[in-house]
Amino acid sequence: MEEVVTMKRGAGAGDTPDVQAYVFAVARALNAETIRRWDAVTFDAVVVLSKQFRYYSGRHILIAWNPHFGWSLGIEGQRTDRVLIIGGLGIGRRPPPEAIADRTDELIADLLHLEYRARDAFPVPTLVHRLDGGPSPTNRTERGSAGG
Repeated sequence: MEEVVTMKRGAGAGDTPDVQAYVFAVARALNAETIRRWDAVTFDAVVVLSKQFRYYSGRHILIAWNPHFGWSLGIEGQRTDRVLIIGGLGIGRRPPPEAIADRTDELIADLLHLEYRARDAFPVPTLVHRLDGGPSPTNRTERGSAGG
């Protein structure tokens, strides 16, 4: 069973109500459907959007947060314990949710433009594994996820 918290159930990130409220506000600003707890070392939370990149086999776009370096844009990995990071949002460690939503939309639009016009210029993401020894991760290809 994958460790997922839907928007209806709460933020699912961090140990304090302040961090949970912040991550939840970011997810709300992005109209995200899912927030995942992460290992609190590489990322505290992963917010999965409903948008996808065709170039990356239709994987869902996400943003991941670490309070020390801020938010990063990425895509889902083949399994739920992996994400592929494309790059940082570059707007600070804890910017307001609206600024995160605006910058995320801007980066997604730029990448979608590349998807249609300059595929050779598309960035190669960096694979990040979750460090905790939680439950066995779900293989996306086994559950029939799009592009998994």
